[in-house]
Amino acid sequence: MMSLLKSKNVARIVVGGFVLAIAWIGFQLGTHGHTGILRALANGRRFLRNAQSSFDAKQIKGNASSGRQHSVTLSWKASTSAVAGYNVYRRGSSGLIKINSLPVTGASYVDSTVQAGQTYYYMTRAVSSKGTESTPSNEVRVDVPSP
Repeated sequence: MMSLLKSKNVARIVVGGFVLAIAWIGFQLGTHGHTGILRALANGRRFLRNAQSSFDAKQIKGNASSGRQHSVTLSWKASTSAVAGYNVYRRGSSGLIKINSLPVTGASYVDSTVQAGQTYYYMTRAVSSKGTESTPSNEVRVDVPSP
C-alpha cells in the first residue's frame, strides 16, 4: 500500500514537472521568440501556416495541350513565406507520386509525361530551405485529350 502511494506521488511530481516545462516554453516563445531554437520553432510554424494559406482551389491551374505529344502546364500563386521551392504531386491510375526531382523555384511547372485520354489530379507543397514541406494545396483535375 505504501509503495502505491509513493508511485502516485512520483507520477504527480513528473506530471507537474512537464506542466512547468510546457509553461516555461510558452513563456519563452512569447517573450524571447528571437533567440535560438525558439526562433526556429516560431519561424517553422509561421512558414507552414503561411504556405498552407497561400493555396486555394482557384490558385493552382492546369491546362492540357491538344497536340500529338501531350503535356500539362500548372501554375499557382507563390507563397507569401520565404520558400526554397515547391514539390509537385500527381495522382493518376498509378497513385500519388512526386513528379519533380528538385524543388521547383518558380510558380509553374510543365508535366510532359502524361498519357493521352487520362485524367490526372495535381497538388503542390511549398518546401522550406531545410526541406520541410507545407500542407498540400487543393487538387486540380486535368483531363488529357485523346489523340
